[in-house]
Amino acid sequence: MKSTSTSVPRRGILLGGTAAALSGILAGARPAAASVPLAKASPASAKLKFGANGKFKIVQFNDTQDGPRTDRRTLELMEAVLDAEKPGFVVINGDVIDGSPNSPLEVKQAINNVVQPMESRKIPWALTFGNHDEDSTSHGTKMTEAKILDFVRRYDYNLNTKEDDVYGSSNSQLLIASARSNKPAFGIWLLDSGRYAPDSVGGQDFEGLMSYDWIRPEQIDWYREASGATERRHGKVDSLMFFHIPLWEHHHMWFGSQFTSNEADHAKAVKKHGIVGVKNEEVYVGAFNSGLFAALQERGDVRGAYCGHDHINTYMGNYFGIELGYGPGTGFGPYGVGGAQEHSLRGARVFELDEHAKNVYTGTRTIFAKDLGINMDPARKPLDQPLPLPQD
Repeated sequence: MKSTSTSVPRRGILLGGTAAALSGILAGARPAAASVPLAKASPASAKLKFGANGKFKIVQFNDTQDGPRTDRRTLELMEAVLDAEKPGFVVINGDVIDGSPNSPLEVKQAINNVVQPMESRKIPWALTFGNHDEDSTSHGTKMTEAKILDFVRRYDYNLNTKEDDVYGSSNSQLLIASARSNKPAFGIWLLDSGRYAPDSVGGQDFEGLMSYDWIRPEQIDWYREASGATERRHGKVDSLMFFHIPLWEHHHMWFGSQFTSNEADHAKAVKKHGIVGVKNEEVYVGAFNSGLFAALQERGDVRGAYCGHDHINTYMGNYFGIELGYGPGTGFGPYGVGGAQEHSLRGARVFELDEHAKNVYTGTRTIFAKDLGINMDPARKPLDQPLPLPQD
């Protein structure tokens, strides 16, 4: 039986950037480490708080997915978006790196390349894990998600919370404090949507299914309990949720149906759900329907759930009161549209908040590299050398 205590179960929350370890975990603490980078101090300067004007922006980057010599245009895109939008928080929503690194150092270099745009600008950030972030373990790097999490938490402006016993390695709740107090005015949920389905369940393999992983029941239990505890402590806090692999409902919304997938149904769905953006590939969901969407409906505090994974899908819409959508693929390293238009959908998604507005969350939009003067040549343009790791 789950506790009815008002303390947040298992995983700590960050409220206004202060480590609020309601479950006994000091979420802002940094572990000792023998390798760079090492955080200089607890990131008090990285707190999440609405600006004096009551506004706050979140930027979602997705699928930066590259090796130790990241395509330089990925960084150019990230830097241009950050400089134009000046967000209060950034999420890299899964597949932060690919499987090309051949050593722990190369894993760290690949990650460091894509977090430096935020670190150098002192912008708070966090990541979720995707299906490719552990791929380098096949090369003997031994850089599991848990080890990657330990590494990224040493950065000054990283807000990922500490590993615990909930399934996955990047489940976190972050709260954004009001400009007028420390009371949370909005929230951010990060979930680890896993990697791949196991070889078999119940003696049956996954042949014929999209054999990606799915958000597990214990993660949903954690969300429901933490959401309830937050409501008891602060009142209901509207939030956005980020995870890498889309839900089945992302597919259902596009077609307006569960068991047919045709353009006539889609045309009706566009009107019904207010869909904007494009779908250029299948919705590559987990093998099983996790039930997360039903839990979000039950709790009623998540305004939108956004994923990545499918690099060339950019759509979003309102599915029975909850926005479901994609952030565009950000990285110039992995697959794109193809041909001369290979990089035409590289981009980011921006979310706007205003605590003076009735619903705080006021909308979302996409930004594309092609509109920022970035080179769209299909050929790779890797860094000459990985960016230097911060020194102790």
